[in-house]
Amino acid sequence: MSVEAQAGVVAEAAPLVSVIMPAYNARAYIGQAIRSVLEQDYPNLELIVVDDGSRDGTPDEARTFGERVRVFERRNGGPAAARNFGFTVARGELIAFLDADDVWLPGKLSAQVDYLRAQPEVGVVFGKFVRWHARADGGFDPPPPARDDPAQGALVREHSGWIYGELLFDNIVHIITALIRRPVLDAVGGFDETLRTGEDYDFWLRISRRFRADKLNRTLAWYRMHAQSTTCVPRPENNEYRVLCRMLEQYGAVGPDGRRADARRLRERLFGLCFSHGYFHYWEGDAGVARQAFAEAIGHAAGRPRAWIYWLLAVVKQRFGFGLR
Repeated sequence: MSVEAQAGVVAEAAPLVSVIMPAYNARAYIGQAIRSVLEQDYPNLELIVVDDGSRDGTPDEARTFGERVRVFERRNGGPAAARNFGFTVARGELIAFLDADDVWLPGKLSAQVDYLRAQPEVGVVFGKFVRWHARADGGFDPPPPARDDPAQGALVREHSGWIYGELLFDNIVHIITALIRRPVLDAVGGFDETLRTGEDYDFWLRISRRFRADKLNRTLAWYRMHAQSTTCVPRPENNEYRVLCRMLEQYGAVGPDGRRADARRLRERLFGLCFSHGYFHYWEGDAGVARQAFAEAIGHAAGRPRAWIYWLLAVVKQRFGFGLR
């Protein structure tokens, strides 16, 4: 059999992976993101770029890669809406995600597809990532190396299986590392488009109620940190806190496997989400938002003097326009 024919057999046997890439004003980075997908050693994939109303020529840059990239342009609606649209045009049996300013490591897809084919009871497989910080001038040095230790095993056991309980304390699934079976998506629906942030946390919590998810002990992506990153921009909504409260109200603290999350740790988690949101806004954002967040933190742990102090500082800053420096 010829090399070309052998390649055809391999591609036919391998399930199609649809890679959904939401993009917003990412012209400076999207080329590197796209190359990291197209240069994967997995033979059967499609890349769908959903431009979310960019004004910097991002879709034009994506189209320079030719027919291997399907580019769609939409009015700005946020990453949840962009990913949901990507689902509607995706043809793959498996769905992966990469934001337009992030980068996959080589071998990412093949490792995950192999794992899902060997573990039919698992609905999602994800992995580790490395933060890639910008320099002071906004540029980037080469990405930091992945420091994986194969001797520690193929999986991160504490973050694998029925992970609802672990998700209550941290969003342990980074979306750019995940590969998901299409029936999982069909069962839980897409992302909540009312959420401009925290939409992935809500998504994984809903999935974790119905499907197993396993974490590979392997670094799969570089997560770029720069001034335009979602985590670096103060927003009035404390969506991670709202999502968590909603999940606890709907499902409680007991996971599908019967494990109950520790009540004291949950109170600490809720306090921390409120306090950190207030602290970020006190220094970088809106003093009124900070005041409200500190008040909510006090509601979860009234005996924490630091929360009371910052609540008072936020009141002063909101009322008089100045505060602690």
